[in-house]
Amino acid sequence: MGKMREFFIVLVGSLVAFFAFAVEKPEPFGLKLGTTTKSTALSIITSEGGRVVSQGYKKIKGDIINPNVEGIEVEGLPVDNLLTATFWFYKDKLFLIEYTFPLSMSKEEFNVVYNQLKAKYGAPKKFVKPWLADGVAEWRFQDVVIRLLAPWVSRSMYLIYEHIPLSKEVEKSDQEVFQKETAKPRRGL
Repeated sequence: MGKMREFFIVLVGSLVAFFAFAVEKPEPFGLKLGTTTKSTALSIITSEGGRVVSQGYKKIKGDIINPNVEGIEVEGLPVDNLLTATFWFYKDKLFLIEYTFPLSMSKEEFNVVYNQLKAKYGAPKKFVKPWLADGVAEWRFQDVVIRLLAPWVSRSMYLIYEHIPLSKEVEKSDQEVFQKETAKPRRGL
């Protein structure tokens, strides 16, 4: 009986420690990937000072678009050095946010954003230093992934928040739309 009690105390202690240090899923500006609707997102974005500069459906290839996937490019959000933010919706649900930042040859901007994310979310699951290679840092939270990308030869850096289940549905939708559009007989020439 004593061993069972010790095991139970250790188990409860472990669970308390786990939940005390558990990190919540990221919700930039309170936006919940996988559930926030386009109208709610636009309301929050404009209340934060953002303004829509362009929007449209996702281009799959050539002139083929996916009408189930809509992107909205925004400027003016209160994020240090942010050039633009693009919010992607699949059937009216937010599934991806992509922030674009300027990037110098020294890649110092990567380190600044990386350190901010590391302080908030802990050590990443994946890390590649941006030195003679693409800089990558990746954090995983149940069904959401954060990726910080600094391409080796680029003047832009990207911070991406992605809802994995909806992203997989987008991939399937893209394939279905592409197959449907390319199966149509071509007219003209």
